[in-house]
Amino acid sequence: MASPRNEWERWWLYARGAAHRFARGISPPEIEVFGPVLGVDEFGLLEADLAYSRLYAAGDGRYEKTSMLVVGRPAVMVGALAVGAAVNHRRKVAAQHAAEQRWRDHQQIRVTATNHRLLCNTLDAGFESYYYGGITEFYPDLDGWQLTLAFDGKVAPLRLAGPAAPALCLWTATAVLGDRWIRDSRLAKLFG
Repeated sequence: MASPRNEWERWWLYARGAAHRFARGISPPEIEVFGPVLGVDEFGLLEADLAYSRLYAAGDGRYEKTSMLVVGRPAVMVGALAVGAAVNHRRKVAAQHAAEQRWRDHQQIRVTATNHRLLCNTLDAGFESYYYGGITEFYPDLDGWQLTLAFDGKVAPLRLAGPAAPALCLWTATAVLGDRWIRDSRLAKLFG
């Protein structure tokens, strides 16, 4: 077998091989994790750089209207009204844009997958832990090289994308779905 030509192919081959081995009952090799402190029975499965984003609205659509009181000639007053209307329109558009649910906080981060959780080392918050037990929705997208997760409570959905996404989809599926992971049609390409 030829060696992988790039990082994308290397991760794809790793994910396929790991899926085949895990389906036969062979546990994945543990990796050393430095930085975040792992639990007593917790071990690392993979570390990789991925694109990170969160789905949320940054506002509620409200904005503060400007009101100007201008006294003077009619032309000055009309001009002031026009400026006030333009300012209010811009604020309204900005507030509506902020209120839209969009993928935000885009950044390249280091992700560590363990047997208990995903650890995302973000620029603004440091290590964020996403425990598999808190995942309520699981959307692996092997064609798009991404994984989208939703959680209990007020935690915004998380999307991770990049070359290591197929491997991350695999290990998250095994943790979230248990033995059912092997029947998840969204992961079928790992066996193709």
